[in-house]
Amino acid sequence: MTYQDRNRLRAFADVVGVDAWHKSFKPGSQEVDLKVDVTFKEGRVGGEEDSPVQFRLRLRRATLAVVISETEPVEVLRDSIRRNDDAIEVDWESHNVKTKHHAALLAAGLSASLNPLESGASASLSAKAETSIDANQTLVEKMRGRHRGMKSRFQYDNLEQSFNWLIDCQSTDFLEGRPWEANEQPLMTLRDTRHDASRGIPPNVRVAVRCLREDLIITDIKIKGNVSFLSKITGNEEKLKLKAAEAYIRTKLCEVGLVVGDLSNDFAKVVLVDVMSKTES
Repeated sequence: MTYQDRNRLRAFADVVGVDAWHKSFKPGSQEVDLKVDVTFKEGRVGGEEDSPVQFRLRLRRATLAVVISETEPVEVLRDSIRRNDDAIEVDWESHNVKTKHHAALLAAGLSASLNPLESGASASLSAKAETSIDANQTLVEKMRGRHRGMKSRFQYDNLEQSFNWLIDCQSTDFLEGRPWEANEQPLMTLRDTRHDASRGIPPNVRVAVRCLREDLIITDIKIKGNVSFLSKITGNEEKLKLKAAEAYIRTKLCEVGLVVGDLSNDFAKVVLVDVMSKTES
């Protein structure tokens, strides 16, 4: 892996991680499976001391693209492309706590009888004391099941000539975990088109994760310096925070040479990861 690739993986590694690999091309083994493991999670961004802002970053949707240059001596076996959405099912468990109130009635009876010989009459004294005591009973209902956290669908990009998998939320508001099992579900089979696999430079395949600005979920923004009093009283504090977070994202991506558009545009394209697939012997 090149130094640039390592930097590109580190840029937003807390948000999306990509590991792509295939067996080496060699005589007698000119067809190999391309496997890509991609994981999503909530990123805590801006933790470094010199960062002017910190925030949480998640993705609403993303596109994983396999990019093969026309100059590379490799082709994709179309019948091998993973086109079905065999999403991972995730176990879930929820606890619903309910509290019931019960009234316990405690009754104490008191009676007294007067001696008719002493009073010359018969008298009866009866008293009852009732006490209500509230008792709380906590019930915990457990529910278990399985759900598909994400869904993916294949789409070929004729303009860029890339093989794309659109990854979207299924039962959550943001991408979390893995959309598929990399070892069990290769994305495609690659064929080395060199006449002699022992000579020349082996083909290279790149893998990228892209999204649009509207797919970035930015929350809990904190500016480490002081926000001006004027910004607070004019209601511009939240706008200022968002602009600072967007500027941070743009700066980090530009530093490692990744494509990022004008983040004030909801449809601006953002490339979070772009790396070369590794080769295993």
